[in-house]
Amino acid sequence: MSEYRQNVVNGEWVIISSERAKRPADYTSTTKNRTSLPEHSPDCPFCRGNEHKCQTSTYEVKNENSWILRSVPNIFAAVSRPEHIPDTLLQRQRVSKIHLLAQGYGAAEVIIESPKHNANLVFMEKSEVYEIIKSYKERFIALSHDPNIAMVNIFKNYGATAGASLEHPHSQIIATHVLSTHITDSLTYARRAFNTYGTCIFCDLIKRELEAGDRVVTVSKHFIAFCPFAARYPYEVRICPLKHSALFGTISTEEMEDLASILQVILKKIYILLKDPDYNYYFRTVPTPDGDVRYFHWHIAVTPRLMKPAGFELGTGIYINTTPPEQSAEQLRNIEG
Repeated sequence: MSEYRQNVVNGEWVIISSERAKRPADYTSTTKNRTSLPEHSPDCPFCRGNEHKCQTSTYEVKNENSWILRSVPNIFAAVSRPEHIPDTLLQRQRVSKIHLLAQGYGAAEVIIESPKHNANLVFMEKSEVYEIIKSYKERFIALSHDPNIAMVNIFKNYGATAGASLEHPHSQIIATHVLSTHITDSLTYARRAFNTYGTCIFCDLIKRELEAGDRVVTVSKHFIAFCPFAARYPYEVRICPLKHSALFGTISTEEMEDLASILQVILKKIYILLKDPDYNYYFRTVPTPDGDVRYFHWHIAVTPRLMKPAGFELGTGIYINTTPPEQSAEQLRNIEG
């Protein structure tokens, strides 16, 4: 029989439909086989030699020959920061005496993860993945210094069904002037749990997942990776710091090295088990002005794009997951990462 399960950190309900449980091979029809990509594409704006097709970089990592990673403003940005900010730009306005409107102030950047068009984070050197994580931290801190930025979002879209419009390996950072209710509701729920129990609900969750073990995929020195009890998607994985930390920008060098390793391990397991599916990963962290608060725990969600939300999910916000997270975790554990 199916189960309703509640996410302890935000109160969301999901349905785990165990009688509809699928094997990894059952999802292959929803993914696309990657074609053989060249190391360099003359038409790709992110390839080495095509730097003129992008705006001036905001961050670069170089070796003795050329750049190996760079961050550039997104030419097709959803939000932007003008050089001179008139006082009226950031003011929120009423439209028709009821609707609220604000101008699209913010920043959008692309982290070009490698000069190689056919590079894949799964197969990169550990040092290269570390530089990606470090670039996230550096740009997160830099964008957070803008007092008009409320939230900095770090994410990666891999594959067309995950929202990637270019094949060249890249991540994105979008900083916005407003906070979404999706974020504020999560923070409020976590704060309420702290006020009720006196402890961080994420810290409690990590402790219990380590004790149970059946949803844990792997544990490193500083991080745990597990399939959430109330996972919305098959093979969804959360990566959390083992010690309490609410703000991603406080991560240390040693922790970044460890995060690079465990993130690559999880992506490699997903790559092998699910035959290179499209996926998203995204960071959840408190806004920088909030500081390293006691009630929240930053983390990364990794979501293979094996299913699309349909009418029930869109209408209710309750997701139907056809693969129990315990099964997902066991299968991922058994894959050499």
